[in-house]
Amino acid sequence: MTPQFYELLYGKASINHQLFMYLNHATNPVLDALMPIFTLLGGSRISYYYFLILFICALVNKEWVPWRVLLVYCIATFVALGAEELLKGLLHVPRPALAIGIEQIHILGEVKLKNSLPSGHAVFSFMTAFTLGYGRGLSWKLPLFIFALLVGYSRIYMGAHYPLDVLAGALVGMGGGFVVWKLYELVEGRWQGRKEATPADDPNIIERK
Repeated sequence: MTPQFYELLYGKASINHQLFMYLNHATNPVLDALMPIFTLLGGSRISYYYFLILFICALVNKEWVPWRVLLVYCIATFVALGAEELLKGLLHVPRPALAIGIEQIHILGEVKLKNSLPSGHAVFSFMTAFTLGYGRGLSWKLPLFIFALLVGYSRIYMGAHYPLDVLAGALVGMGGGFVVWKLYELVEGRWQGRKEATPADDPNIIERK
């Protein structure tokens, strides 16, 4: 990212910077206790537990978690997290602790200094919300996306990411889930089409007759 573009998006005069300072400094003891929990639950480090829970749910009741959902979720996780690592490696945006200064922001948890854009927690949590809520009603989508929003907010509150990082992470996560779902539907549609085809539908067979 060029210095001019960085200043536009992350400079002290930017909405991104000002919104970060407002949200990060709006602290209270209850949020100090809750936000690390949402960060923990929204991190890709525990993705294996999510896989296990979904696998058990699929075994118990396929209506809760059909096997196709589990498959798409696994693939979408790798796609979204791969995109995250690629973007972080290309952009090299410093974290608030480095750009603003540790003494000027409210920090909870581990202090990180680099690779701020996009937020990995936002990528994973929004990918999870989109992938598991895809094709379902509001009763599924609403709690999933509320959880994802709280995870994203926790990253700003804890001083780890700017709002723009969270927004970018949400777009990357949902984009990864969308792409994988559409590819799955395309493959599934072609597979079903082949299964439903009859010999009479094959022009080569008609010609041989």
